[in-house]
Amino acid sequence: MKEKCCDVLGKELKSGKKFVINRTASGEEWIPAFVQKVDAEKCTGCGSCIRVCLGNCYELKEVLVNGKKKKVSVVVRPENCFGDCHCHKVCPVTGGAMICKPKEILY
Repeated sequence: MKEKCCDVLGKELKSGKKFVINRTASGEEWIPAFVQKVDAEKCTGCGSCIRVCLGNCYELKEVLVNGKKKKVSVVVRPENCFGDCHCHKVCPVTGGAMICKPKEILY
């Protein structure tokens, strides 16, 4: 796998666990990573993830971060995530503000 979508996925891959692996049309392997939540401290509230998410997983909401109101992207429908990492690829935050996990194979 040439590219990882986030720091969390990189750590998961080094754990020695086995994960679901898909193939692109050209045959390259990739590991889907499914959104769990957005780190509100890192999120800039730009809405880029909302625009590219095919599963409509995110909404912009006002939340308290360190005692101050801040508009950030919030995961509202994690079950709709395709695991395609488009959100990470457009996120202006280094490493992405999203926290995603691959599906572990449990056997």
